[in-house]
Amino acid sequence: MSKDSYKTKYFKELNSLRFIGFIGIFFGHVFFSNSPEIINSKLYATLFSYGKILGFISIDSFFVLSSFLITWKALEEIKFTSEFQLKNFLIRRSLRIWPLYFLIVFIGFLLEYLKSHYFLGSEKLPSLWNFILFILNYDIIENGYNFLFFMVFMWSISVEEQFYVFWAITIKWFNKYLFGISFLIIFISLFFRIYFINDSLSLNFHTASALGNFGIGSLTAILAFKYQHFLNKLKSLSRNKILFFYVTIFTFFILMPVLLENDFFIVIQRVLFSIFFSFIILEQTYCDNSIFKVSRIKYFNFFGKISYGLYCYHGIMITIVLQMGGFLTESLLNSLFLLPILIFISTLLISYFSFRFYEVKFLKFKSKYTFII
Repeated sequence: MSKDSYKTKYFKELNSLRFIGFIGIFFGHVFFSNSPEIINSKLYATLFSYGKILGFISIDSFFVLSSFLITWKALEEIKFTSEFQLKNFLIRRSLRIWPLYFLIVFIGFLLEYLKSHYFLGSEKLPSLWNFILFILNYDIIENGYNFLFFMVFMWSISVEEQFYVFWAITIKWFNKYLFGISFLIIFISLFFRIYFINDSLSLNFHTASALGNFGIGSLTAILAFKYQHFLNKLKSLSRNKILFFYVTIFTFFILMPVLLENDFFIVIQRVLFSIFFSFIILEQTYCDNSIFKVSRIKYFNFFGKISYGLYCYHGIMITIVLQMGGFLTESLLNSLFLLPILIFISTLLISYFSFRFYEVKFLKFKSKYTFII
């Protein structure tokens, strides 16, 4: 069959979910103050605490989304072509991830050089090889994350890249066993989290700890792709049941500060919230009785398309704004509202221009390595 014979499924709802995921990450990073009075205030402490929780949960949501999409697309490719083009997949991922990633890395090392040669002090960064080989998360586990603020965020891209390679190889040669392998990596993740229960850096940053996110995402894709009866039940879910699921998710989030004091919950936390994320993906994509489809919000779809840039640039904009207006953090109103709004708008602008004038130049080559269109 010709290349033009196929039309892949486009998940328009997922762009909006990506943007919402970024909002969660943004809230996890954006609250700052140098004032002890503000830091100790109940409002600031509450927002800061929940922001940190929301930030890590939202990163996990991106892991689930990524796994869901690449598994779905791979199953689609295998269905229509009887094979999975490993090289083409890796090239497509590289064209999406590498240009912006290595630009951020270049900026980080340039700043380190300028600070060490022309200004007092230096932001000592991990070895460049940690960024080139996408193993920054392991360096953080060994040495911590006390280095240039926006460069720390590259850890999650390291985790994603490691999973892309592992999962692409798995799909290429073991695609008949994806269902079982998905369960296997979920259990590996749970056992890892049990073993490292007292090691917070490993729990947060090790790829094995995040395998549960990826496993749930891939299972969700397999269920949605291969089991029509599962989709039929999902499509007919009543609004009351959908509302119940969302209330349950919200309740768990509100109780997180208390739940995180329990070792059992710490072990299952990432898998549990991955199940919640998977429900949201399926509900937004397939349910006929959804309370609200986030894709109806016009600009969310576009902001979702530039969400990778939003993630990569927001740390830089936080750094710049704090350097230029750090005195603003001495006011509670400024710390919680003015600075976050200023950082958010500036991040949107730079991400838009980066996508339009830089990233797109690489993305246009992806079609050369895509069989199904």
